[in-house]
Amino acid sequence: MRSTHLLALAATVLICGCGAEQNAKLLVKRNTTPGKLRQDLEGTGDQLVKQGKIDLHRSCRTPDGVVIDAWVIRAKDPTGSNPAEKPLGTVMGLHRLEESKASWPFLGTGQRLAKMGYDVVLPDLRAHGRSGGEYVTYGAKEKYDVKALIDALLAEGEIHEPIYAFGVTLGAATAIQYAAIDPRCKGVLAMTPYKDFRSWARRELLMLSEQDFEKAFVASGRLADFDPEEASVIEAARKVTAPMFLVHGMIDLSVPSDHSQGIYDAAAGPKKLQLVTPGPEQFALFAVMEDWIADKMNMVATGGLLEEQSE
Repeated sequence: MRSTHLLALAATVLICGCGAEQNAKLLVKRNTTPGKLRQDLEGTGDQLVKQGKIDLHRSCRTPDGVVIDAWVIRAKDPTGSNPAEKPLGTVMGLHRLEESKASWPFLGTGQRLAKMGYDVVLPDLRAHGRSGGEYVTYGAKEKYDVKALIDALLAEGEIHEPIYAFGVTLGAATAIQYAAIDPRCKGVLAMTPYKDFRSWARRELLMLSEQDFEKAFVASGRLADFDPEEASVIEAARKVTAPMFLVHGMIDLSVPSDHSQGIYDAAAGPKKLQLVTPGPEQFALFAVMEDWIADKMNMVATGGLLEEQSE
Protein backbone atom coordinates (compact mmCIF):
# COMPACT_ATOMS: atom_id res chain seq x y z
CA MET A 1 0.00 0.00 0.00
CA ARG A 2 1.29 3.47 -0.92
CA SER A 3 0.73 5.16 2.45
CA THR A 4 3.19 3.24 4.53
CA HIS A 5 5.33 4.85 7.17
CA LEU A 6 8.54 4.33 5.18
CA LEU A 7 7.12 5.92 2.05
CA ALA A 8 5.78 8.79 4.11
CA LEU A 9 9.23 9.27 5.60
CA ALA A 10 10.82 9.34 2.14
CA ALA A 11 8.21 11.77 0.90
CA THR A 12 8.70 14.20 3.75
CA VAL A 13 12.44 14.21 3.16
CA LEU A 14 11.72 15.44 -0.35
CA ILE A 15 9.09 18.02 0.55
CA CYS A 16 10.61 19.69 3.59
CA GLY A 17 11.38 22.76 1.54
CA CYS A 18 7.84 23.09 0.18
CA GLY A 19 5.37 25.67 1.41
CA ALA A 20 2.48 25.01 3.76
CA GLU A 21 -0.04 24.77 0.93
CA GLN A 22 1.97 22.15 -0.91
CA ASN A 23 2.47 20.11 2.25
CA ALA A 24 -1.25 20.41 3.01
CA LYS A 25 -2.09 19.11 -0.44
CA LEU A 26 -0.04 15.99 0.26
CA LEU A 27 -2.37 15.26 3.16
CA VAL A 28 -5.80 15.87 1.61
CA LYS A 29 -5.33 15.39 -2.13
CA ARG A 30 -4.37 11.74 -2.26
CA ASN A 31 -3.35 9.47 -5.11
CA THR A 32 -6.52 7.39 -5.41
CA THR A 33 -5.55 5.90 -8.78
CA PRO A 34 -5.01 2.37 -7.31
CA GLY A 35 -8.63 2.19 -6.21
CA LYS A 36 -9.91 3.57 -9.50
CA LEU A 37 -7.92 0.98 -11.43
CA ARG A 38 -9.43 -1.79 -9.34
CA GLN A 39 -12.88 -0.42 -10.17
CA ASP A 40 -12.05 -0.57 -13.87
CA LEU A 41 -10.83 -4.16 -13.54
CA GLU A 42 -13.91 -5.24 -11.58
CA GLY A 43 -16.34 -3.61 -14.01
CA THR A 44 -19.16 -1.11 -13.88
CA GLY A 45 -22.06 -1.36 -11.49
CA ASP A 46 -24.38 -2.41 -14.30
CA GLN A 47 -21.97 -5.15 -15.36
CA LEU A 48 -21.73 -6.46 -11.80
CA VAL A 49 -25.52 -6.52 -11.49
CA LYS A 50 -25.76 -8.57 -14.70
CA GLN A 51 -23.08 -10.92 -13.39
CA GLY A 52 -24.98 -11.37 -10.12
CA LYS A 53 -22.12 -10.07 -7.98
CA ILE A 54 -24.20 -7.18 -6.65
CA ASP A 55 -27.92 -6.39 -6.73
CA LEU A 56 -28.02 -2.62 -7.07
CA HIS A 57 -25.82 0.24 -8.18
CA ARG A 58 -26.85 3.48 -6.46
CA SER A 59 -25.55 6.98 -5.93
CA CYS A 60 -26.62 9.82 -3.66
CA ARG A 61 -25.74 13.48 -3.31
CA THR A 62 -24.36 14.67 0.03
CA PRO A 63 -25.34 17.94 1.74
CA ASP A 64 -22.33 19.71 0.17
CA GLY A 65 -23.07 18.38 -3.31
CA VAL A 66 -20.63 15.46 -3.60
CA VAL A 67 -22.01 12.37 -5.34
CA ILE A 68 -21.27 9.11 -3.49
CA ASP A 69 -21.24 5.94 -5.60
CA ALA A 70 -22.27 2.67 -3.94
CA TRP A 71 -22.97 -1.00 -4.55
CA VAL A 72 -25.75 -2.80 -2.69
CA ILE A 73 -25.99 -6.56 -2.13
CA ARG A 74 -29.34 -7.76 -0.82
CA ALA A 75 -29.64 -10.23 2.02
CA LYS A 76 -30.16 -13.80 0.83
CA ASP A 77 -32.20 -16.67 2.22
CA PRO A 78 -30.47 -19.85 3.49
CA THR A 79 -30.20 -21.17 -0.10
CA GLY A 80 -28.07 -18.16 -1.00
CA SER A 81 -30.02 -17.51 -4.20
CA ASN A 82 -33.25 -15.78 -3.17
CA PRO A 83 -33.85 -12.53 -1.24
CA ALA A 84 -34.25 -12.98 2.50
CA GLU A 85 -37.76 -12.38 3.84
CA LYS A 86 -36.46 -10.67 6.99
CA PRO A 87 -32.93 -9.28 6.64
CA LEU A 88 -30.91 -9.15 9.85
CA GLY A 89 -29.92 -5.56 9.18
CA THR A 90 -27.41 -3.78 6.98
CA VAL A 91 -23.62 -3.95 7.06
CA MET A 92 -21.65 -1.14 5.49
CA GLY A 93 -18.06 -1.78 4.33
CA LEU A 94 -15.69 1.19 4.12
CA HIS A 95 -12.41 0.88 2.23
CA ARG A 96 -8.83 1.95 2.96
CA LEU A 97 -7.25 5.27 2.13
CA GLU A 98 -6.48 5.54 -1.62
CA GLU A 99 -8.47 2.37 -2.39
CA SER A 100 -12.13 1.81 -3.39
CA LYS A 101 -15.11 -0.45 -2.83
CA ALA A 102 -13.66 -2.77 -5.48
CA SER A 103 -10.55 -3.37 -3.38
CA TRP A 104 -10.01 -6.66 -1.57
CA PRO A 105 -11.62 -7.89 0.63
CA PHE A 106 -14.81 -5.81 0.44
CA LEU A 107 -16.85 -7.36 -2.38
CA GLY A 108 -16.11 -10.92 -1.28
CA THR A 109 -16.85 -10.10 2.35
CA GLY A 110 -20.07 -8.37 1.31
CA GLN A 111 -21.22 -11.43 -0.61
CA ARG A 112 -20.56 -13.64 2.41
CA LEU A 113 -22.48 -11.30 4.71
CA ALA A 114 -25.41 -11.28 2.29
CA LYS A 115 -25.53 -15.08 2.49
CA MET A 116 -25.69 -14.72 6.28
CA GLY A 117 -28.83 -12.59 5.91
CA TYR A 118 -27.51 -9.01 5.89
CA ASP A 119 -28.03 -6.30 3.33
CA VAL A 120 -24.63 -4.89 2.41
CA VAL A 121 -23.66 -1.38 1.27
CA LEU A 122 -20.23 -0.77 -0.27
CA PRO A 123 -19.61 2.92 -1.03
CA ASP A 124 -16.66 4.74 -2.49
CA LEU A 125 -15.68 7.39 0.03
CA ARG A 126 -15.41 10.94 -1.30
CA ALA A 127 -12.44 11.58 -3.62
CA HIS A 128 -12.11 7.81 -4.11
CA GLY A 129 -13.27 5.35 -6.76
CA ARG A 130 -16.28 6.60 -8.70
CA SER A 131 -17.45 9.05 -6.04
CA GLY A 132 -17.04 12.77 -6.49
CA GLY A 133 -15.05 15.22 -4.42
CA GLU A 134 -11.45 16.33 -4.64
CA TYR A 135 -10.20 16.13 -1.07
CA VAL A 136 -10.06 13.55 1.73
CA THR A 137 -11.14 14.87 5.14
CA TYR A 138 -10.35 11.75 7.22
CA GLY A 139 -13.89 11.26 8.49
CA ALA A 140 -14.88 14.88 9.16
CA LYS A 141 -17.09 15.02 6.06
CA GLU A 142 -17.09 11.32 5.19
CA LYS A 143 -19.22 10.45 8.22
CA TYR A 144 -21.99 12.71 6.94
CA ASP A 145 -21.62 11.27 3.43
CA VAL A 146 -22.17 7.79 4.83
CA LYS A 147 -25.20 8.92 6.82
CA ALA A 148 -26.72 10.60 3.75
CA LEU A 149 -26.26 7.38 1.77
CA ILE A 150 -27.86 5.26 4.49
CA ASP A 151 -30.74 7.75 4.79
CA ALA A 152 -31.38 7.57 1.04
CA LEU A 153 -31.25 3.77 0.82
CA LEU A 154 -33.52 3.34 3.86
CA ALA A 155 -36.01 5.81 2.38
CA GLU A 156 -36.03 3.79 -0.85
CA GLY A 157 -36.63 0.58 1.10
CA GLU A 158 -33.47 -0.97 -0.34
CA ILE A 159 -31.85 -1.75 3.01
CA HIS A 160 -33.02 -2.47 6.55
CA GLU A 161 -32.13 -1.44 10.09
CA PRO A 162 -30.20 -1.92 12.29
CA ILE A 163 -27.01 -0.66 10.68
CA TYR A 164 -23.53 -2.07 11.29
CA ALA A 165 -20.20 -0.96 9.85
CA PHE A 166 -16.72 -2.32 9.23
CA GLY A 167 -13.74 -0.64 7.66
CA VAL A 168 -9.97 -0.51 7.30
CA THR A 169 -7.73 2.52 8.13
CA LEU A 170 -9.67 5.48 6.64
CA GLY A 171 -12.77 3.28 6.46
CA ALA A 172 -12.33 2.16 10.07
CA ALA A 173 -11.89 5.73 11.30
CA THR A 174 -14.92 6.84 9.30
CA ALA A 175 -17.04 3.95 10.61
CA ILE A 176 -16.41 4.99 14.22
CA GLN A 177 -17.05 8.65 13.47
CA TYR A 178 -20.26 7.70 11.65
CA ALA A 179 -21.43 5.55 14.56
CA ALA A 180 -21.01 8.58 16.84
CA ILE A 181 -23.59 10.60 14.86
CA ASP A 182 -26.11 7.90 13.91
CA PRO A 183 -27.84 5.96 16.70
CA ARG A 184 -29.09 3.46 14.11
CA CYS A 185 -25.54 2.07 13.95
CA LYS A 186 -25.49 -0.80 16.43
CA GLY A 187 -21.98 -2.19 16.00
CA VAL A 188 -18.56 -1.46 14.48
CA LEU A 189 -15.64 -3.63 13.39
CA ALA A 190 -12.64 -1.30 12.91
CA MET A 191 -9.39 -2.65 11.49
CA THR A 192 -6.21 -0.60 11.98
CA PRO A 193 -7.89 2.78 12.58
CA TYR A 194 -5.87 5.92 13.26
CA LYS A 195 -6.84 7.85 16.39
CA ASP A 196 -7.12 11.29 14.80
CA PHE A 197 -6.11 13.19 11.69
CA ARG A 198 -3.47 15.20 13.54
CA SER A 199 -1.54 12.06 14.53
CA TRP A 200 -1.87 10.57 11.04
CA ALA A 201 -0.76 13.81 9.42
CA ARG A 202 2.25 14.13 11.71
CA ARG A 203 3.52 10.73 10.61
CA GLU A 204 2.92 11.61 6.95
CA LEU A 205 4.93 14.82 7.35
CA LEU A 206 7.44 13.31 9.72
CA MET A 207 10.44 15.40 8.75
CA LEU A 208 8.81 18.81 9.10
CA SER A 209 9.54 21.00 12.09
CA GLU A 210 6.68 21.48 14.54
CA GLN A 211 6.14 25.00 13.24
CA ASP A 212 6.04 23.95 9.59
CA PHE A 213 3.83 20.98 10.39
CA GLU A 214 1.33 23.19 12.21
CA LYS A 215 1.15 25.50 9.22
CA ALA A 216 0.53 22.56 6.89
CA PHE A 217 -2.05 21.05 9.24
CA VAL A 218 -4.05 24.30 9.39
CA ALA A 219 -3.66 24.80 5.64
CA SER A 220 -5.11 21.34 4.98
CA GLY A 221 -8.33 22.45 6.64
CA ARG A 222 -8.51 25.59 4.51
CA LEU A 223 -7.79 23.64 1.33
CA ALA A 224 -10.37 20.91 1.92
CA ASP A 225 -12.86 23.14 3.78
CA PHE A 226 -13.03 21.22 7.06
CA ASP A 227 -11.91 21.50 10.67
CA PRO A 228 -8.87 19.18 10.95
CA GLU A 229 -9.42 18.76 14.68
CA GLU A 230 -12.93 17.42 14.04
CA ALA A 231 -11.49 14.28 12.45
CA SER A 232 -10.83 12.70 15.85
CA VAL A 233 -11.69 9.04 16.20
CA ILE A 234 -10.94 9.10 19.93
CA GLU A 235 -13.48 11.88 20.50
CA ALA A 236 -16.02 9.98 18.39
CA ALA A 237 -15.40 6.76 20.35
CA ARG A 238 -16.38 8.55 23.56
CA LYS A 239 -19.85 9.02 22.05
CA VAL A 240 -20.28 5.49 20.67
CA THR A 241 -22.27 3.23 22.96
CA ALA A 242 -22.68 0.46 20.38
CA PRO A 243 -20.34 -2.56 20.54
CA MET A 244 -16.93 -1.90 19.02
CA PHE A 245 -14.37 -4.52 17.97
CA LEU A 246 -10.92 -3.11 17.18
CA VAL A 247 -8.34 -5.18 15.29
CA HIS A 248 -4.85 -3.86 14.80
CA GLY A 249 -1.67 -4.99 13.13
CA MET A 250 -2.71 -7.14 10.20
CA ILE A 251 -3.65 -4.64 7.50
CA ASP A 252 -1.59 -1.45 7.64
CA LEU A 253 1.47 -1.49 9.85
CA SER A 254 2.07 2.23 9.23
CA VAL A 255 -0.44 2.93 12.00
CA PRO A 256 1.02 2.09 15.44
CA SER A 257 -1.09 -0.11 17.69
CA ASP A 258 -1.34 2.64 20.30
CA HIS A 259 -3.89 4.29 18.00
CA SER A 260 -6.33 1.42 18.51
CA GLN A 261 -5.42 1.26 22.19
CA GLY A 262 -6.35 4.92 22.60
CA ILE A 263 -9.65 4.41 20.79
CA TYR A 264 -10.36 1.33 22.90
CA ASP A 265 -9.68 3.22 26.12
CA ALA A 266 -12.03 6.02 25.04
CA ALA A 267 -14.89 3.83 23.77
CA ALA A 268 -18.03 4.25 25.84
CA GLY A 269 -19.77 0.97 25.01
CA PRO A 270 -18.95 -2.75 24.99
CA LYS A 271 -15.57 -3.22 23.35
CA LYS A 272 -12.77 -5.58 22.47
CA LEU A 273 -9.24 -5.01 21.13
CA GLN A 274 -7.36 -7.73 19.27
CA LEU A 275 -3.70 -7.12 18.46
CA VAL A 276 -2.21 -9.30 15.74
CA THR A 277 1.57 -9.51 15.52
CA PRO A 278 3.31 -10.07 12.17
CA GLY A 279 4.08 -13.70 11.47
CA PRO A 280 2.26 -16.97 10.80
CA GLU A 281 -0.95 -15.78 12.52
CA GLN A 282 -1.10 -12.71 10.33
CA PHE A 283 -0.54 -14.66 7.10
CA ALA A 284 -3.15 -17.23 8.15
CA LEU A 285 -5.69 -14.47 8.67
CA PHE A 286 -4.95 -12.99 5.25
CA ALA A 287 -5.74 -16.37 3.68
CA VAL A 288 -9.25 -16.42 5.16
CA MET A 289 -9.83 -12.69 5.47
CA GLU A 290 -13.23 -12.46 3.77
CA ASP A 291 -14.74 -15.26 5.86
CA TRP A 292 -13.03 -13.95 9.01
CA ILE A 293 -14.42 -10.44 8.67
CA ALA A 294 -17.91 -11.74 7.86
CA ASP A 295 -17.89 -14.06 10.88
CA LYS A 296 -16.59 -11.37 13.25
CA MET A 297 -19.03 -8.78 11.94
CA ASN A 298 -21.88 -11.23 12.48
CA MET A 299 -20.66 -11.87 16.03
CA VAL A 300 -20.54 -8.13 16.72
CA ALA A 301 -24.11 -7.82 15.43
CA THR A 302 -25.41 -10.75 17.45
CA GLY A 303 -23.58 -9.93 20.68
CA GLY A 304 -21.44 -13.05 20.59
CA LEU A 305 -18.03 -11.41 20.62
CA LEU A 306 -17.66 -8.39 22.85
CA GLU A 307 -17.22 -8.09 26.59
CA GLU A 308 -18.80 -5.34 28.64
CA GLN A 309 -16.58 -2.43 29.66
CA SER A 310 -15.22 -3.29 33.08
CA GLU A 311 -15.65 0.09 34.74
